[in-house]
Amino acid sequence: MSETKTPHVELQLEHGIARLTLCNPEHRNAITRRMWEELTQITSDLAIRRDLRVVMIRGVGPDAFASGADISEFGENRRSSEQAADHTAAIQEAIDGIEAIPVPVVALIHGFCIGAGTAIALACDLRYLDNNARFGIPAARLGIGYSPLWIKRLVDVVGRATAGEILMTGQFLSADKALRCGFANEVVPAADLDEFVEKQLAVIAANAPLSVAAAKVSLREIAAFDRDRDWQAPFAAVQACAESSDYQSALTAFANKQTPVFYGE
Repeated sequence: MSETKTPHVELQLEHGIARLTLCNPEHRNAITRRMWEELTQITSDLAIRRDLRVVMIRGVGPDAFASGADISEFGENRRSSEQAADHTAAIQEAIDGIEAIPVPVVALIHGFCIGAGTAIALACDLRYLDNNARFGIPAARLGIGYSPLWIKRLVDVVGRATAGEILMTGQFLSADKALRCGFANEVVPAADLDEFVEKQLAVIAANAPLSVAAAKVSLREIAAFDRDRDWQAPFAAVQACAESSDYQSALTAFANKQTPVFYGE
């Protein structure tokens, strides 16, 4: 990973696995405006790659996934309602970019996952936390109105009652609470988390890409607002699986007691 102190988003891509790292260690990986814009560009580029199998997002170092939006910029970027709306739109574009990636997106969460960090984690499909992790949304302690689009995703993941607790208290919740409410798929000892997630990435990358993509698009449409739901996309994705050479190859492999190899075709 880069040692530069300039806040940025780092991308590593190999063997169909993209690893994005939020780099602002002096401020517990708080997300700057530049980093939101970099996330938007990187996710836009990843979304059209045919060789991509899975994406992982993490924060640099062991202390934080992301401690929120960089508050040091608020005086400059969020002083007026117009500035706040513009800044929120930039964040929403990055969140939309994460959600639009057609392959699974995994959040590897060490330490603090707060505010905008929680929004990024909620945009991911899977969230794996270390046992020291803390998550929460302190918008009520900053006088910030949280976007209804982000609140819906929060409710979808943790339920209405827990979402209300998170938003109305502004308190940070434990890794144990994250697991119990459904925010975390798994909580792992901090020393073991990186290895655990790498194994999960390998498992996902080895599966049939069209099948995984069909599952993701179905989950996305089920979670969409009723007025925005598009049932044609998931059914088309299921049909693409049935017509794929991957499916035919898998049938042959299983008949011969072999392990299938998938190419996303």
